[in-house]
Amino acid sequence: MDSAPQETLVKTTTSTDLLDGLKNPANQSAWDLFVNRYRPLVVSYAQQAFGFGHEDAEDAAQIALADFARAYQAGQYEQDKGRLRKWLFGIATRRIRNLARQKARNREVQVADASSGTGFLPRIPADDQLEQAWETEWRHAVMQQCVEEIRFQFDGKTVDAFELYVSQEVPASKVAEKLGMTENSVYLAKHHILKRIRELLPRMEEIW
Repeated sequence: MDSAPQETLVKTTTSTDLLDGLKNPANQSAWDLFVNRYRPLVVSYAQQAFGFGHEDAEDAAQIALADFARAYQAGQYEQDKGRLRKWLFGIATRRIRNLARQKARNREVQVADASSGTGFLPRIPADDQLEQAWETEWRHAVMQQCVEEIRFQFDGKTVDAFELYVSQEVPASKVAEKLGMTENSVYLAKHHILKRIRELLPRMEEIW
């Protein structure tokens, strides 16, 4: 087990550098990195906050990110007035909310009982609920990036033990048996990786 991993941060272009790359519409690598980083976040947000299915959430994310890129290239983003996460939240929320309302109109839904609030129209969460949902998904995305980073800093068996024991909640005895290691090694894998994630998290939040 690698108990003293080195700082690699192999997939962690800062948001500032990424935005600089997006200034050029022809910079395909910057666009690809932007989409790979933030599309899963917007997809999950659309699913969790608005109840979108996966296909609709993917469509909404693609449109929202394209809106973001166009607005940014048009000079509408002022970095000193707010971080990227806040601006992206606003664009994603407007786009997903509009799509939800459009889908509702297209279904020609009839409300079953307006007085009781029951019916078939999708529920659009309040603004404070949306902000909370976005923050939850953002924190999850940053944590996932930390987990991806540790794959380059620990041996494969240690990472497998951590994911089975912590993420999938497989009993330590079963993990040890599956991976051919001792239970104590499973506990140590959890300890070392959680410690490393805590060290990485502030830097990763800054990068994102």
